[in-house]
Amino acid sequence: MPYSFETIACVTLEPRSTLGHPTTPPELVKLDSPAAAVMTDFKVVHPITTRPEVAIDVALKKMKTTGIRLLFVMNDADQIIGLITAKDIMGERPIQITQQMQVPRADITVAAVMTPQPDICALDAQAVRDTRVGDIIETLRKQGRQHALVVKTDKAMQSQRVIGMFSTSQIDKLLGYNVTPEVHPARSLAALVGQIA
Repeated sequence: MPYSFETIACVTLEPRSTLGHPTTPPELVKLDSPAAAVMTDFKVVHPITTRPEVAIDVALKKMKTTGIRLLFVMNDADQIIGLITAKDIMGERPIQITQQMQVPRADITVAAVMTPQPDICALDAQAVRDTRVGDIIETLRKQGRQHALVVKTDKAMQSQRVIGMFSTSQIDKLLGYNVTPEVHPARSLAALVGQIA
């Protein structure tokens, strides 16, 4: 059955019209705020995924379209087999593959540059519960990472579930200033072509 839609009458915007605002401004996150204040909660935000056989530039385009810098790499059983970030794609690894293995950039897959599952460092949800934003920043700095996953472990089932993630860009945004060094893309023709494509 086809829907029937109708137009809505427009009204003129009056002079001196103002914008609506929240009744109370959001509280600014501080370094000693609970870490949960800066965690991306996967009960609220749906994590974005990709497949290992996808070309890196297709993955990068997906990141740009969705406004994120990390994709979970999943297998056919819907299990995490790796992570790939914008830094991975715009960094040195694709250039090395192109030069050393004579592989065109267009043929480089996510699997070739992702961080594989055994190398992924995650934070336990129980441990994170009592930490502060500053603790997370220090952890990311020490590890030289821009992201940290948060996992909940089911000891009875001997399984882990990723329930959230910390990212330096999100922390910077919520703090209102940059506390992490900026990541610059590789300075090469291949990197430039990758960004333009």
